[in-house]
Amino acid sequence: MSAHRTITLPGVDLIRTRDPNNHLHCRKTQILAYVGAHTPWSDLLMYGALGSTAAVHRHCHLRGEDRWAFETPYVNDEDLRLLGFEVFSAGKVTLAQFEAGLPVFLEAGQPVFFWAPRNHFPYWVDFMDRVGTVPEEYGLLHSFLVCGTGEDGLLLVDNNSPDHEHFPVTVGWDLLREGYAREPDRWFDGCVALRKVAEPDRDGFEAAYRAFLQGYRDGFELYDVVGDNLLVERATISATYRAPGVNALTLMAGSRALFCRFLAHTAHGERVRAAYARVAQLAAVLSDRVTTFQRGLPGLPADRIRCGLAQLRLREQRAARLLLDEAAGLPRLLPPPVGERLPVAAGDRSR
Repeated sequence: MSAHRTITLPGVDLIRTRDPNNHLHCRKTQILAYVGAHTPWSDLLMYGALGSTAAVHRHCHLRGEDRWAFETPYVNDEDLRLLGFEVFSAGKVTLAQFEAGLPVFLEAGQPVFFWAPRNHFPYWVDFMDRVGTVPEEYGLLHSFLVCGTGEDGLLLVDNNSPDHEHFPVTVGWDLLREGYAREPDRWFDGCVALRKVAEPDRDGFEAAYRAFLQGYRDGFELYDVVGDNLLVERATISATYRAPGVNALTLMAGSRALFCRFLAHTAHGERVRAAYARVAQLAAVLSDRVTTFQRGLPGLPADRIRCGLAQLRLREQRAARLLLDEAAGLPRLLPPPVGERLPVAAGDRSR
């Protein structure tokens, strides 16, 4: 009998990115991709994706942190429970505990996630070399998603590809043992498993979304801050991906794209959906243009980008007013059980 039984979770080929803007930190990106492969309702997790632009400003501009370290208010354990998924946390484990426990969870159909230094993995070193990661960040921790095991090693699913799409990669047991021997304190921390236990709790999502809307107030001053700092950041930031404006706009573009996906599952009318589609589209365009500007490549001058950011702020304000006004008049915001008709927004006969 081999030391490691061969086990592969079903549906690995269905694990696709649900974050094309690459704005979530790695663990949330992986969880979102996995649950999206196992339920058609994963977009319900995005009811709070609009978040707070003030929180983004504090994170990116005041603390100087990048987007992948931002703790988004979506894709969290509580909302995963509403979606019907249970997160089991084992915390920090040893290599021996990991090897013993991994097949148990995989045989039960549960993926396993763990943290480890990314520079211990050759495919990650190759990627960081290509994209110009600054040397001091090579050894940062990364979340690894395990979907299989066998004599040859672990079957991981990762997304450090040019288009941020997920792909399978096998790493040998020797790599794990050598890495763990080098830095045992940094390996196998934050170990969790994920399993589907129920269908989505629609009433729970309805209540959570209404609670979010009741507290949603935002002036969107962040866009002015990004515009005001374009030239300073271009002159002082050594790596483009570390520029506060680049990170802030990537977070905004990513969150707006995800909120648009959520709206498709709601009773909101076409005016609200179209308003947020325009917000998401302009946020994505400006995110690309700010990145191009900070790289020093040919593109729009700073004044033109600032005009676009001012327009984006207006679009956000108008969309928020439409959203809140319409929600106040809807008896139910999320799809009801099968067999009931959705309430239609007043004045909207498009559906």
